[in-house]
Amino acid sequence: MLQMMYCVERSDGPDQWVQEQCFKTEFKAFVNARAKSLAFTNVYRVIYQSPGLSGEVLRVAKGKALLNSDDRLVG
Repeated sequence: MLQMMYCVERSDGPDQWVQEQCFKTEFKAFVNARAKSLAFTNVYRVIYQSPGLSGEVLRVAKGKALLNSDDRLVG
């Protein structure tokens, strides 16, 4: 059975990301990225990875999620 992992990456410049740690759940990865973004000045992101499939879940800075220009929020 293939397992999906959620990895925390640190921004190391424009379009440069350094993988720091991976977790089995999205929640644990988000908590880790949020804590690091509060402790340090870097932007962090959570990505999902499984064989043949990967993508960005969210970016976090100063403890808050950063929205992409194509995010569609209601309300």
